[in-house]
Amino acid sequence: METNDEPRHVDRLRRATVAARDLLAPSHAARWEVFAKASSTHHMARNEGSPPFETLTEETGVAVRTCHGGRFGFAAASGIDKAAARRAVESALASALPFPRDPLPPERLLGLATVPPAPPPTPRGWASHATGELRDALRARSAGRLAVLRLELQEGSYSWILTTGEGFIGAHSGSSCSILVEVGDRDGEGGVWHEWLWLPDPEQFAAEEAAASVVDRALLRGPAGEPRSGVRDVLLHSEISAHLLAELAPLFVATPGRADPLASLVDRQGRLASGLLTLVDDRSGAGAPLVAPCDGEGLPARPLTLLEEGVPRHRVACFMDAVLCDETPRGGAVRLSYRDAPASGLANLTVAADTALPPARLLAESERLLYLVRPVGPIEVVAEIDSFRLVASALSVDRGRVEGWHPVVELRGSLGSFLRRIEALGTDRRWYQTSCGYVGAPSMLIRRQPVGTGARGG
Repeated sequence: METNDEPRHVDRLRRATVAARDLLAPSHAARWEVFAKASSTHHMARNEGSPPFETLTEETGVAVRTCHGGRFGFAAASGIDKAAARRAVESALASALPFPRDPLPPERLLGLATVPPAPPPTPRGWASHATGELRDALRARSAGRLAVLRLELQEGSYSWILTTGEGFIGAHSGSSCSILVEVGDRDGEGGVWHEWLWLPDPEQFAAEEAAASVVDRALLRGPAGEPRSGVRDVLLHSEISAHLLAELAPLFVATPGRADPLASLVDRQGRLASGLLTLVDDRSGAGAPLVAPCDGEGLPARPLTLLEEGVPRHRVACFMDAVLCDETPRGGAVRLSYRDAPASGLANLTVAADTALPPARLLAESERLLYLVRPVGPIEVVAEIDSFRLVASALSVDRGRVEGWHPVVELRGSLGSFLRRIEALGTDRRWYQTSCGYVGAPSMLIRRQPVGTGARGG
């Protein structure tokens, strides 16, 4: 990937936003917003038995929101040139529809926060070198017991500019890099394992360390068997914790017209989870995947506490949803792409823990523990009836000694009770890409959880 893409994109973005501004200034729109974005994504894949292949995708576009006389318009056009700006402006003005409220946040709410700089895009050839190193490290670490079936590396750089008719201007450039690893057990007992690795700084990528995190879990196994159904202490690997928390994400997003799902989950003291669990949506902190100086419509980025020591505190919301849900606008808009208007959503859902213990210590000090290491299928949560179902592969562990390997175990029951039985958090917090965005989660120890086997449950 060429490292000079970013300056070229920034210059074109400026020209596109100026062109849109010049078209909107004499129009009848009382208020308006222009968002222009350019991104480049490099994808490299190494599949067993096939030569490596690469793709480079560029996406550019301009989006415009207008508001005048009780009518709201939104339109987007591909490209970041004057022609794209004209198409977006003309379409937004022509397609404006009656709307009861002004969806654009007032100028007094807009602003920028200081965020850590993103690492620069990697130089050409780095992806091939990194995936080659990781493949060799995976083979060496597993001593031939695992086959490296697939490696997919995706890296990208992006730049965007947001400007409004009142004179606010926000801009940001960033980059991202991740690797998907697929390994298979050569003896056929362990099946195929997938691991998603987010690289916060590709220059610091250590292939041996990454290989160890993949291989050690893939080979962590004991004699096969079914665990005894009943009440057990359970340790969730950080990957399972992340996907469970992702299913909780809708609870913390303001949605007009929806009944409060938390009402069915909290106890009489208003507590959703154990006092150990604090959840934050952090859009400005170092080490998070999605960082920017403001949210998707210009409110300054800041950590927003969603759950504080087990008690729900705030919800994220774009300005329009905040007004409709009678929430204080705090900055919770996301833009999935330039084609989408800002919507309410989480950026980086993370567990903030003041007290945590190494997972090895949790395993060593627990008797008859069930260690859930991999999810088997999606986790099911029905908040309205306070229920969940989680199916995973697991190990029976007694004070650090592995006693059995269980391909399928099932947890189900009251979601609120499950969350309130969290007794310890691990020091192994990692970021995962989930169905509800990025989640940073550690291992979680749950006491006295009913456990079943197979699909029948207990």
